[in-house]
Amino acid sequence: MKALKYFFFLLLILVIGLSIYIATLDGNYDIKRSKIIKAPIEVVFNTINDFKKWENWGPWYELDSTIVASYPNKTSGVGASYTWTGKDGTGTMKTISLIPNKEIIQQIDFGTGNVSEVYWRFSEIDNHTEVIWGMKGKSNFGEKLFWLTQGGIEKNMTPMYNRGLELIENYLIKEMDKHSFTTIGEVDFGGGYYLYLTTSSKIETIDAKTKEMFPKILEFINQNSIKASGQPFLLTHQWDEINKTTIFSTCIPIKERVITTGDVLTGFLLPQKTFKTILKGDYKYLYQAWENAYKTLVEKGYTAIEKGEPFEVYTVGPNEEPNPANWITEIYIPIQ
Repeated sequence: MKALKYFFFLLLILVIGLSIYIATLDGNYDIKRSKIIKAPIEVVFNTINDFKKWENWGPWYELDSTIVASYPNKTSGVGASYTWTGKDGTGTMKTISLIPNKEIIQQIDFGTGNVSEVYWRFSEIDNHTEVIWGMKGKSNFGEKLFWLTQGGIEKNMTPMYNRGLELIENYLIKEMDKHSFTTIGEVDFGGGYYLYLTTSSKIETIDAKTKEMFPKILEFINQNSIKASGQPFLLTHQWDEINKTTIFSTCIPIKERVITTGDVLTGFLLPQKTFKTILKGDYKYLYQAWENAYKTLVEKGYTAIEKGEPFEVYTVGPNEEPNPANWITEIYIPIQ
């Protein structure tokens, strides 16, 4: 019996000693990881700002397939929240403040009643986005004991944050790559006046040329207080597939004829019968969209005018929508 008393006495001393040790541990933590994600800052911010999209990239779903998330009506912006249940219990998260495309501050409770701060910071780097994802707070006694048995909070959370940032990029790359071709068929295009610049170039440099030319037309419009009457478009005068060259004009519609001097000129697009196709997606799929349009045109029994000048209208582009998957380009081929 005396030996048993000594055992319990020693055990009590160990428990007290361990408790004192845990109590004196610094419970403050600030864990953060960063990654440059190959996506526009608005796209990255909007994805992280919406809790409902987290199930597309959350690394915790890989660790616990039993997790079930519940969402209220508001899932993005200040006041947005969501809750979850899984094998390790329940938790809640809420967005408490944000600066669009710069910062998001959230509160997270892993079911212990002790709230931590989750923060996101965004900065633009060469059309990509640097994302910093972090969490800071102070562990209570029970949490310090738990993390002590697991090797420390940083050791456990850092791999998850690294994986999460990787999954965000993977998800966004797939989302931004979505595209589709929609055949509208025969359409009477009304035509009208437009301001334009013309150039010749290699087919592979069309994108670079248009980025130089459209701003010059817009500058002319602003300097002369002219009002655009529609979306910008590209008019193809000549396309040489063998030599990979083209002659084209970048154009902006206007309501009436304008007398111009210098490089920017006024043109008139005649009313005409066209075959219309719509590309929804990145401009890198334009060549494929044109091929699809001509193939479908023939399959439906139409004949393109041999010397006709096809054109593409940029209905929704990067100035209106940061996600290229939502860009809309209308393709018009003059037909007999």
